[in-house]
Amino acid sequence: MKTAICHAIALFLLVIFVQTAAADVSGSWTFAVALGDAGSGNADVSLTQQADGKLAGTYAGQLTNGPIAGTYAGDKFEFSFNSPALGADLTYRGELAADGTIKGAVVAGGQDVGTFVGTKK
Repeated sequence: MKTAICHAIALFLLVIFVQTAAADVSGSWTFAVALGDAGSGNADVSLTQQADGKLAGTYAGQLTNGPIAGTYAGDKFEFSFNSPALGADLTYRGELAADGTIKGAVVAGGQDVGTFVGTKK
């Protein structure tokens, strides 16, 4: 009886851990970015999740070429960089979708200015 209870508790804790573990967005991605009247294009994005909830990587596209930094929690993340092409700081806010893509909004000055969909390479 004790063994059955211990197994049930272990299974319960495993299920809770799996449900609350952060989704892994680490890796190389191709982002399809749409910025309304400002146009659209693709970017190569490399992301690395760190144990402390921080996100680091690089962004290579029409908006900038350089390092990015951000955070993640669960299946949601955000990262920011300065875009000399637009003369503004941009933040990408998104989440990992069930189909394995990452989708979200491009934000400048607190306003959504576009969308993106990332596909893992």
